[in-house]
Amino acid sequence: MFRPVKSVKNQFTFFIKQTFRRHTGREYCELLTRGIAGEKGELNRNYPWAYIRLFALFIALYAVFLLIIRFTGNELFAPTVNLLAAICFNLPFMLFLYELYPERDLSFIGVCLAMLIGGTGAQVLVQVLYSLFPASDVWQSAVYSGFFEELCKGGAAIICIIVAGKRSPLAGFVFGAAVGCGFSVCEDMGYIFVESNELPNMNLTTMITVGMARGASALCTHTLWTAAVGWAYCFFDRHLSNAVFYLVLILSCGLHIAWDLPLGNVALGFVYAGCVIVACSECAAMLVTSRRKVFSAKQGSEDGAYFVEDEDSLNRRMPEYWHHAGHLALVIGSFLMALIAIIYCSVPFRETYGTQKFADAESFIFFMQDGKPYAAQSDRPYDPSMSDSDTPFEEDGIIVRVVQHVQADGVTYNYTYPATYDEVSGNYYYFSPSSISVTVDGIDYILEQIYDHGVLYASFFRLNTSVEVTGYNLESDGGITVFIYDADFVRDLSEPRYTILFIIFASIFAAAAITYVALRIKAWRVKKCLTKNVSSAE
Repeated sequence: MFRPVKSVKNQFTFFIKQTFRRHTGREYCELLTRGIAGEKGELNRNYPWAYIRLFALFIALYAVFLLIIRFTGNELFAPTVNLLAAICFNLPFMLFLYELYPERDLSFIGVCLAMLIGGTGAQVLVQVLYSLFPASDVWQSAVYSGFFEELCKGGAAIICIIVAGKRSPLAGFVFGAAVGCGFSVCEDMGYIFVESNELPNMNLTTMITVGMARGASALCTHTLWTAAVGWAYCFFDRHLSNAVFYLVLILSCGLHIAWDLPLGNVALGFVYAGCVIVACSECAAMLVTSRRKVFSAKQGSEDGAYFVEDEDSLNRRMPEYWHHAGHLALVIGSFLMALIAIIYCSVPFRETYGTQKFADAESFIFFMQDGKPYAAQSDRPYDPSMSDSDTPFEEDGIIVRVVQHVQADGVTYNYTYPATYDEVSGNYYYFSPSSISVTVDGIDYILEQIYDHGVLYASFFRLNTSVEVTGYNLESDGGITVFIYDADFVRDLSEPRYTILFIIFASIFAAAAITYVALRIKAWRVKKCLTKNVSSAE
């Protein structure tokens, strides 16, 4: 049965106890089935507790897949890591806000649907607006992103509220948070992939740092900005014709614009701090005032009178208390191991691929061409006067392309021109070269090109065969990082860094296991003592 708690002297301490106490299957069932049948019933007076369990689960899974990539070098699981990084903060935070919703007429499944459909719909609308109104510079891009994204998320949240038929301010807050959360997950996955993608491999350090930074910022950006808009839509009368609603919407747009401003690190840090304070204060005020209004309207109760189930888990004289303490020790140990694994994987180690950075395109071309100053004319037109050096290729008796061999700098350049035949005039027309190669010592090397945002960065022939270059990463300073495959690399698990990791893991696991066994023994003794007392009383 539920036990009412009318007054709590230390709310924070009580909150921590309620968060980490043992929760029964009945409580899990109530949380997951709440609102499905549409009934209201009693108000939800439980402290939020499920979110911390979901967060711990995601962090543990995230660490497991990071370790798989680190130890095996198999980047097949990189998309899984990206997904877990995007949801490990966003989804538990959305669940936390849902647990604060006092009514029992809103299902978590409906909130998740709003997250998936509303977040996706908002992303589609935003991309359409970006295509119609491209930004000319980074400042305009910040303004566009603030207005476009907040308007689209706000519109999606309003549609979800209307479809669900929930018009209470707290319901609007939760639906707005769900849409913002879905939008944030999509965006975070994209940022993590783009910034960590250094073909042919992924930069694991960047993947972790970007993922954690984006995840932490999710607690005070998209989710809260859109939640405020959803709350304002339901709180103020006349909805879309109320000026105060638009002030809240403009505030969310302004916070987003400020967050994206292209400022220096110091200035941007102050801007971030201001945005966090404003967004958190605004949403906290919305939650507190609305919850108090709901609780006071329901039998005159106050927000703060909570019900506690399974009081045996809070009583040290009961074996359930020590059982739960033992399980909690294992969970804490696993969580610490996960954090250490994430930190370990974020440290860059030289594994299968080595890197070499060049300050400019010229030095990179010199390296790739093994010091040879070969240069081809990418836009060279076809020269009919050199027909004696042509190698034509025909289909059904019609020339479809011609390879013209040009001697220059002591080597032979091979230009391949696509051809088309005009039956009226009986003439052939040749287009720009579709491919270019150079013949050196009887071997043909194809011209390769690298583009940076649509601009040609470097053209080169891969003459340097002493190393196996597998990919490139263009730097913002005009340089380029080259990834070189090390065929002789052998992962030695006896190296100090691996040994240290194993020792730390073994120590934490041993401490958690010993604590668990000790607490289970304590639970057994308490149970034995209770049984003995009952027998004596009889």
